Amino acid sequence: MSSSIKLFRGLLLASIVTGLVGSMIDAQFALIPPTLLKAFKELPPQPDATLLLSSLLVLITFGGIVGAIVGLFQFRPWSRGLAVSMTLLQLLFYPLGGVWIQSGWASLLIDLSSTLWGAVIAISYVSSLSALFEAPPGKSPQRPQ
Repeated sequence: MSSSIKLFRGLLLASIVTGLVGSMIDAQFALIPPTLLKAFKELPPQPDATLLLSSLLVLITFGGIVGAIVGLFQFRPWSRGLAVSMTLLQLLFYPLGGVWIQSGWASLLIDLSSTLWGAVIAISYVSSLSALFEAPPGKSPQRPQ
């Protein structure tokens, strides 16, 4: 396996790990001051319609992201378009999610994850690895091991 394939897969895995750690770090460690957390919990809840739409969006996006990750790791032709589509769909989380609270460490890790994800998508389109994603019609491409 070439070093560029290892780098690509390493960036993909690093994006996943930093995103997961960033999403869970505030729940595991008391990084948010208790008074701020108490004030946040006293905010009015979201309307039910927004909650239902957000939940549906999370399920669709989660499934799509998992599929895109598997496809990118295996250099499948459809994976790049799916990754871009799911990334754009995730942007709807911001207005539908309402008010969020997270520590600086969580923000750092989630931003790092997003940057690495963007690098993975860019590499899949513009590097020498892009040829691995292009399957000629009627022929299955050589897949790296």
